[in-house]
Amino acid sequence: MIARLKTGAVLLILTVSYFIVQLIVASRWPEPNGYSWADNMISDLGVPECLGDMHQYGLHPSRYICSPWHATMSTEFVLLGVLLVAATFLLTPLLPKSPLARAIPYLALLNCLGIVLVGTFPGSADEFPGDHQLRIILHPTGAYLELLTGLAIMIIAARVFPANRPYTTVTIVLIILTLIGMIASLAPNHLGLGGGTAERLALDPFVWWRIFTGIYILAALPRLHRTAS
Repeated sequence: MIARLKTGAVLLILTVSYFIVQLIVASRWPEPNGYSWADNMISDLGVPECLGDMHQYGLHPSRYICSPWHATMSTEFVLLGVLLVAATFLLTPLLPKSPLARAIPYLALLNCLGIVLVGTFPGSADEFPGDHQLRIILHPTGAYLELLTGLAIMIIAARVFPANRPYTTVTIVLIILTLIGMIASLAPNHLGLGGGTAERLALDPFVWWRIFTGIYILAALPRLHRTAS
């Protein structure tokens, strides 16, 4: 059992690959000013077309889209979903026997579906004026599914593990950051943060939560092992 839990925790920690791959793919950006972490969206890294300055389409004049290593980013999106499902399956023995906790594996499956859609159908409506109708529909659908299910998982985790105060406190902070990012993403001018920053505030806390949860479980395993012995 301990080996199973340790493997699940390690899979959650491996989620850090999401940030590493972004750095690598962004470094290949050919535009003289480079990839803008504030203004470019996360999904811009996975767009297969070199669209150039979006001003030519009358959209987002501050954004330039050309990602030579787009396939690497899209593959990472899919891996992100697979890691969550595999880790959740391995860590289910830690879940309390409550209806709320039992919802987490199903939410993890939906989250995986969302992020797989993001990677399989790269781009969004703003980036494809005129065509790519399937991508226009499925990419944002996947992104919203990923966002909402990730938020729901964190809320449930904070609710069903109240005794683990440090863990719950960090989870609540990440939930608040997600909500701030959601508000900023929908607000005019993104509250001055930039579209990329707002999107990262909305989506990245769940990824950080996965890494933190994996580390927290690994740290707690020796105590669990002594209790089980």
